[in-house]
Formats: sequence, structure tokens, C-alpha cells
Amino acid sequence: MIKDRGMKKWHGFMMSEHTDMLGNRDWDMHKTNKPELDEYQLQEIDEKLKVALEYKFPMILTLWLDGFEEDLEGVVHKIDDINKIIYVNEITGNLNKVDYDSIINVDFTE
Repeated sequence: MIKDRGMKKWHGFMMSEHTDMLGNRDWDMHKTNKPELDEYQLQEIDEKLKVALEYKFPMILTLWLDGFEEDLEGVVHKIDDINKIIYVNEITGNLNKVDYDSIINVDFTE
């Protein structure tokens, strides 16, 4: 009687480097290009940020980070115009530093 090794004999074809490359390829396929914002949209984002800072309005920042969009909910703590950095207090209490160039949308929450 022949003893078969089953699937064990097929596992040797995929090296760990190959599986990593396939995983990275799938990850890269879901990335998007950064949306191009015109002057009106940039001005609107800037005005909303300054209003949110002055009146401490809670808001949702939509950020473009390394090909993916992420939402950050919180209150603007400080705006550094020279370095183009915005400090946001999250609802969880963490203070985040956000690069101004990564912001693609700003919405106020209720």
C-alpha cells in the first residue's frame, strides 16, 4: 500500500518570500491616488479648520495616508501655519499631529 503525504508535498512550492510578495501586491492594488484639490477646496478646508479652532467644534478630518483614506474625529487644538501641522485632540483623548497636505476633507459633527 502506498502512503500519500497529502497536501504536505505541495507546500514546498511557495516560499515565505513569495507569499509576502503576493500579500504586498494585494495591498498595493487597493491603494488610491491622492485627490487633486483646487484652490476653492483648499480655502474651504482652511476656513473650516480656523472656525473649528476658534469655537472648539468637533469635526471629522478625512486624511489621505499612503494611498488610503482615514477619518480622524476630534477637536482642533492648535494650527501651526509655518510648519503646516495641525494638532487634533481625538475623542479618546490622544493628541495627534496631522500634516496639512494629507487633509482632503473637513466636516463638522453634531
